[in-house]
Amino acid sequence: MKMSQQLKPELKVQMELDAHEKECAIRYEMVHGKLESLDKRMWRLEAMIMGSTVIIVGLASSLLMKM
Repeated sequence: MKMSQQLKPELKVQMELDAHEKECAIRYEMVHGKLESLDKRMWRLEAMIMGSTVIIVGLASSLLMKM
């Protein structure tokens, strides 16, 4: 009997750790998905900024050429 009483806390801790690991795996999957979507958004923003910069530099140089 003492042997089974000693194992119960260990089994409980193991079960809690297993449940914790499953929850963390789900959470990390969600975080990873959100980071991927943010990465795509950042790439689009960078492309828009670069395009705007090229347009502004082009307009500025054409205005300077006309002077």
